[in-house]
Amino acid sequence: MRSLVICLVFIGSFISYGTISVAFAKDTLRFIETTGRAVIEDDETIDISRRRALEDALYLAALHGGAKINGFSAVNTDTSIQENLVVQPSSQILDYTIISEKKTDSHFMIKIRSAVGKLKVKSCKNKGLKSLSIYKPIINVDPSAPFWANSLADELTNSIMNFLKSEKDVNLTDNSYVALDRTQLLTTNDDYDYISLTSGRQKTQYGDYAAVLSISIAYKEKLVGFTKFDSLIITFTSDIYDGETYSFSFSETKSIEALFSSSGPWRTINLLLRTNRENIIEPILASAKEHSEDVINNLTCKKINSIITVKNGRIEVPLGKRHGIKSSALAVTKGEQTPFNVLRVEQVSESKSVLVPLNNALEFSKLNGKSIQFLDNM
Repeated sequence: MRSLVICLVFIGSFISYGTISVAFAKDTLRFIETTGRAVIEDDETIDISRRRALEDALYLAALHGGAKINGFSAVNTDTSIQENLVVQPSSQILDYTIISEKKTDSHFMIKIRSAVGKLKVKSCKNKGLKSLSIYKPIINVDPSAPFWANSLADELTNSIMNFLKSEKDVNLTDNSYVALDRTQLLTTNDDYDYISLTSGRQKTQYGDYAAVLSISIAYKEKLVGFTKFDSLIITFTSDIYDGETYSFSFSETKSIEALFSSSGPWRTINLLLRTNRENIIEPILASAKEHSEDVINNLTCKKINSIITVKNGRIEVPLGKRHGIKSSALAVTKGEQTPFNVLRVEQVSESKSVLVPLNNALEFSKLNGKSIQFLDNM
């Protein structure tokens, strides 16, 4: 601590009204071990010394995560100028556990392991694996559109499906032959339902996502001067729902207008503007791919959340490898003594994970039923 103060005073000699930020870590979660010490004045104040030693260890841990140094000047009554430095931690202790305690004749020492940093707002530097079930698409084609618009809708559907299947961050289940009826799936009792007992209903499991693609092809006619322009407006919409509950998660929409014919009194202009299905298919397919990418980016960037269940003395969540959970991944839940409880994945299977808390003194029963959020790869 003494060397730190000397260093800060040295820095302060070069500044007067500035603010210095010494950041040892960016907005990430770090595990730090620190030891706090406090003087024991007498046997009656041992508890006070222990608390002060713990506070010292926590303060040191917070400083390891980064410090803000504010410098300012004050004028004394004798008109002399006094330089002042205020040191404040720039990071937050999210959780901690006591590793060891030691008492000597004159001091009380506590060693702790802390999770220090800041929980990020939504970011997408590290995409996570997601499981997605695609249900039967909804196709609407304007009767006034050219005859080949129906085959175009089928081609666009296949193009989007092929793109999703090739995406490495998505476990895709093809249910495109079944329409998604959320009400029926939620209200049907599988123990007594004929379809469920014979062929089975295609349901989306907890932690997975269900998607319904809609493709709308509308005909548009526009008159400019003496020339009539005919075009198609193709709109892609993908609605995404949370598995098991089928509650709405998010939606992506993209539209493109494609000119396919023109007519007017000038034959040369008509020939120059004349087009057909082959000429417009490439930009439409490109737009379909862009729409698919928007859906995947939004999906893979979603935070992984779940509910904790304590079974047989173990902390479990019904999410596993198929949901992007990895061994040693970190997760947080709301804490009582600290802002958060930090947990680590100890075991992971296909659809279940077992976690252990950073604080080994934490009562598991207090976590039962709590919501938990998994962090990005940090």
